[in-house]
Amino acid sequence: MPGSRRELIAAERAAAPSGISVAQLLRAGASSGAGQKMGVAMAATGLVLAVTLPSAQGADEFPMDAAAAVSLESPVTAGAQIPITFATPDIASALNPDGQLKETLKVNASNVAPQAAKGTLSAPLKHIETTSPFGNRISPITGQIGEQHTGQDFAAPCSSDVFVAAGGVVTFAGWHNYGGGNRVVVNHGNGLSTSYNHMSSLGVKVGQKLERGDQVGLSGTTGASTGCHLHFEVIIDDEVVDPMGWL
Repeated sequence: MPGSRRELIAAERAAAPSGISVAQLLRAGASSGAGQKMGVAMAATGLVLAVTLPSAQGADEFPMDAAAAVSLESPVTAGAQIPITFATPDIASALNPDGQLKETLKVNASNVAPQAAKGTLSAPLKHIETTSPFGNRISPITGQIGEQHTGQDFAAPCSSDVFVAAGGVVTFAGWHNYGGGNRVVVNHGNGLSTSYNHMSSLGVKVGQKLERGDQVGLSGTTGASTGCHLHFEVIIDDEVVDPMGWL
């Protein structure tokens, strides 16, 4: 006399290959009419998986060895003391402006690419508004056509604070004999210097070490000037370049 359904299923399970999947066992139980509900004890994870299959007959339950559930993934665990977060970390450069300039000037300033130079110098005024750009222009003093303007003229009411564009050492502070009036020149290293012209007064001296943003003087209209403003220059290996490429 054939055994009970439970005995038949137990025999099928014992004969099944060790690599059989949970899905295959479930299909085998269903095709034999073994039961409507099978409780699978997942001893490795401490979880219980209940799978229900439709059947017109009665229900039988049986446990399944955890070794048969070979397709389960191993859980990822962490100690209770380790915080877990899904927040997106902030991504930002660790370099401050002077650090960025220092990195840029690892090569001579004349070899710095435009995209690397941009933004490495700070504005010499609290607000900058160009009144006369770098390059050829009609001289406001003589009316000469094609005069080479050696810097950027920024609007500045008289006695506005003027700030150094980066850390460096003052190499000139005094009267400029070629139209700059009261002038300060700061060497930033590796061929890069900046100058500040037409100031009403100077606040630094030659040899003084400055940090970015230190005040160098007050704007004015000394020298070859038609009104209060700041004439700002960027000098690379004694040649002037457009300051806007560095600001």
